[in-house]
Amino acid sequence: MKQPEQAQARRIYIPAVAIQRATYRKSWGKIPVATMDAPDQICGLAQRVGYTGKSDNDLAIYRLKVRIGQSAPVFTIPGFFVIEEGIFEDYDLWLANHELK
Repeated sequence: MKQPEQAQARRIYIPAVAIQRATYRKSWGKIPVATMDAPDQICGLAQRVGYTGKSDNDLAIYRLKVRIGQSAPVFTIPGFFVIEEGIFEDYDLWLANHELK
């Protein structure tokens, strides 16, 4: 992975709209994305690609497409993400934590 991509992948991403969880019943197809350190500055878009299950409370799964700088191209962050407590959390880590419970 290139240096800027590594830095981008370590950032904490949040929805740029007030949302704590995106569920099967209550989710958006596309959500503007910001970073935790600059919550008022939109840096990309989250695209819903599926769900963690079929019940009303199962979470929506997103891909994150962000821009490293204003003139930089859009970069898709590897992996899938869910929104938990107002933060985009890596789906694999989220799944590992919830399988233990």
